[in-house]
Amino acid sequence: MIDFIKSTIVNTDFSILEDNPLLDFCYKVNPHTGLIRTVNKHGCKITPYKDAYYKGLTFKIYDTGTITVEGSLHKYYNEGKHNYNDFTKDNLNEVLKDIRYKFNIRLENYVLQNLEVGINITPPLNTTEIIGNCYLHRRNHFENTYNSQEGKYYQCRYQQYIIKLYDKARHYRVKGFEIENEIMRFEIKHTKMQKLNKLGIETLSNLRYLDFEIFKMQLIKEWEYILYYENPIQNNPLSKTKEKQISNYSNLRYWESLKPKNFTYHLKEYRKIVMDHTNQTQNKITKIIKNKIDELNTNPIQINHLDIGLKRIVSTNQNCIITGLDISMQKEGSFLLSHTGLKYYYAHNRKLFDEVKNKYLSVKWFYADTETQIKEIAHNIRNKVSITRIKQIKMYKPSQLRWEFN
Repeated sequence: MIDFIKSTIVNTDFSILEDNPLLDFCYKVNPHTGLIRTVNKHGCKITPYKDAYYKGLTFKIYDTGTITVEGSLHKYYNEGKHNYNDFTKDNLNEVLKDIRYKFNIRLENYVLQNLEVGINITPPLNTTEIIGNCYLHRRNHFENTYNSQEGKYYQCRYQQYIIKLYDKARHYRVKGFEIENEIMRFEIKHTKMQKLNKLGIETLSNLRYLDFEIFKMQLIKEWEYILYYENPIQNNPLSKTKEKQISNYSNLRYWESLKPKNFTYHLKEYRKIVMDHTNQTQNKITKIIKNKIDELNTNPIQINHLDIGLKRIVSTNQNCIITGLDISMQKEGSFLLSHTGLKYYYAHNRKLFDEVKNKYLSVKWFYADTETQIKEIAHNIRNKVSITRIKQIKMYKPSQLRWEFN
């Protein structure tokens, strides 16, 4: 589900990476002059850097002191070899733990700049046929593009993200992998992080124990924005009016000629025909995407949703001493649910956030904006620590042993 990432590593001495025996850093050198490259293949000046590769990840240390890492977390799980199989939430957590252990850098220090979210599915038809039937996305054309890492693919580029669609099985067959079934890849590459930042996804640390549910509707929505053309089935004949309509609808240039209002009208008309006279391939793929994401989203965080105060959690992660909730998405050493954790639950588990809100937010702030509510909830949780301590002092005599909050 989570694949390519690009991040800047902050608050880190580059010697930690240079001294790591797993990484062999070297500069890019011009083979003719023997000098370090200062110009890229397009003739533009670049800041010199040295890089090292490990299991699908490329670490770069620039002469300015900036450190970056980019690559596929999915490939990392497969020793850097491929990313055509399933990659579950548990697999992602294993990768993040391994990265934290092997490179000795806190996950909070990897500030995300790009994040790719996608799904590998077995489609109901040949992948090439499906891609050929994808006419437009939000009235925009698909570009037929080639990338040395991913082969040929269709894409639509927007200001903050790119929609990509390609034949994953074909790409890896060319590389010599034996893949019998069809594998279609549909993904969203976030080239800007504003939307994900609002969901509390800013660093690699925020990907730990991430609920893939957060991406399900996003992927489905973008898939359904595709104008997917499908021929009517022969055993369900069309009326003459619909025959004329379908003749127009099968022509990409017809759709391109329509003004926005007319486009919306005819799209509705076409989808009526799809429901009654086709095999509804696009709808079938929607269901496949839903089911696959549910399948990958295994073993969610085990939290007692019924009684927050009892702190009955099956978890090996750090937990809030007041609510008992998992707070491993916060800084290491945290012991109370804070703004970061509350934003995380607001984005990923609204039901649980509302339970915390009902328990720890006074009625005065119930209709305030979300930022204010989060601030007040965090404040009341901190106050709960002081109130509990005072109660304990009153309950126990000075000579008695009692448990203290650290």
